[in-house]
Amino acid sequence: MVDRGLLYREWKQNQVVILLSIAFLVLANPLSIVNTYLSYQGCLAQETQYCEFIVNFHRSNLIDINWVPGVILAVCFLGMERSKGTMDFILSLPYNRSQIFQTKFWLGGFVIVLSQLIGFLLAWLLILVYQPEHVYYFEHSSVGVIVISFMAYSLVMAAGALTGNAFAQLLTAFATAVLPYLIVALPVGNMEVIFGVNLWEMFPSAEGYFKLTNNLYYLVPLVYVANDWLIDSKYILLIPAAMSILFYFIGFISFKKHPSERNGSFFLWNRLDRPVQILVIAFGILGFGLFGYSAGQSIIGYILGMIIGAVVGFFVSYFAIYKKTKV
Repeated sequence: MVDRGLLYREWKQNQVVILLSIAFLVLANPLSIVNTYLSYQGCLAQETQYCEFIVNFHRSNLIDINWVPGVILAVCFLGMERSKGTMDFILSLPYNRSQIFQTKFWLGGFVIVLSQLIGFLLAWLLILVYQPEHVYYFEHSSVGVIVISFMAYSLVMAAGALTGNAFAQLLTAFATAVLPYLIVALPVGNMEVIFGVNLWEMFPSAEGYFKLTNNLYYLVPLVYVANDWLIDSKYILLIPAAMSILFYFIGFISFKKHPSERNGSFFLWNRLDRPVQILVIAFGILGFGLFGYSAGQSIIGYILGMIIGAVVGFFVSYFAIYKKTKV
């Protein structure tokens, strides 16, 4: 599983990034409370308005971006190693691919989870000391950002196991994060244009339509960047937890099975090149078609947009996928 020698190597290679990630993740939660307390003290000093000391994690705060260190760690562990060509050296060491991936993955996972647990404890102690009038969503938010940041880390690690450079890793991770939305929304939008109907009119009630769309909404990994999930059911967090497990297995199997000699290529497995290019072109056609229709509310604009989307999708996918990055 995890090897001590590999752990030491990863620590020495990425020491600065790991320490900065730990510092941010430990301090983000406590600093959010300290900032709220200082704002309350500033309000009292003005003596011109009614002041309340309320800790509400539904408002924007530092822990809303706790997923960022996970993304950075994943890029450093895989994408940068491939871009710099040092992955070949690691694979030449007397360790199998499973040990290498497990060590990289769980080192980052340990940093992400343990650091935030320490931050949660410090924030809890600050709440006991400051004694705010009300505390909203503290436990739910603190646990939620741990799950979501781990999901983001797992997603980018899986993308790194599939791709041959850091740019491809980030682009693949982002595309995957919005893919469920594109698969559903773009075809539905184009069907509404072609057949001249609104999808919600086909449902017995508008409430049923919005309930369905709200449930599908949380199948898109990117939506968890915002904290709207806080006000819905706490069981929603089971979705990013399941996604984390799925991304982990995708990354593990991909790293173990795919070749390493295609460092610098977009995908390490060349059989993905053509299907992904076709998918990009299709999304370009559908997306630009909707944009053209919305701009002029005409079929001519719709068709013109589809033509432009096909051209843009072809060239973007061709130069991104088939042009190898030097390492």
